[in-house]
Amino acid sequence: MTAQAIFQFLDPWLIWSFRLTANPYLGFALGIFWICLAATVLGELCMAGVYFLNAKHFGKMNKDMVHNHNLSVQALGVRNKTAWKACNSIANEAFGKNFFAHVALFASSVWMVPFGLGWVYYRFGAVDFNVPFLGSVGPAFYFLPLYILTRVLFCKAKPWMPVFRTIKRKIKENEGDEEMMFFSDLAKPTSSAPDKQPAAGSV
Repeated sequence: MTAQAIFQFLDPWLIWSFRLTANPYLGFALGIFWICLAATVLGELCMAGVYFLNAKHFGKMNKDMVHNHNLSVQALGVRNKTAWKACNSIANEAFGKNFFAHVALFASSVWMVPFGLGWVYYRFGAVDFNVPFLGSVGPAFYFLPLYILTRVLFCKAKPWMPVFRTIKRKIKENEGDEEMMFFSDLAKPTSSAPDKQPAAGSV
């Protein structure tokens, strides 16, 4: 399948949003926003799908990272340098694996962006967009910043969306209940003496 065939297939799903208003500027803004929102939602769902297809793997990596990091913090707290070095080395290795796995996971959430941007050029590549002090710019000048803004706002709104709230809960359940410790936790008292109560009849 050629790129032109893909864009022709996407055309009826995307072009309608540009025709919501007779104002060409507002129509273009609404259309670009619709493409950015569709790319964001589909990308987030794809990322969740990839995660749950490999849920055991991602869960184990995160548990190993948190557990070994906490062990290194605890070893530092009791001044056991040998144990700290061993646990910290394992924790760093687990962190590296976890980091690059999540980079690959994030990549699965942006696969729609090239198709959306390609379609915008397919439809509007021949149009001159003039910006004060910059001159003529391409559609990417508008598309990419709006996609980033849409992605940021969507991430902030996810906790109030039932589907994505459920996804977040399932991910947390898969990755265990152990919370990552911080070095500042070493300064916290392990226990506190109960407050003394005044004796009955005392002033």
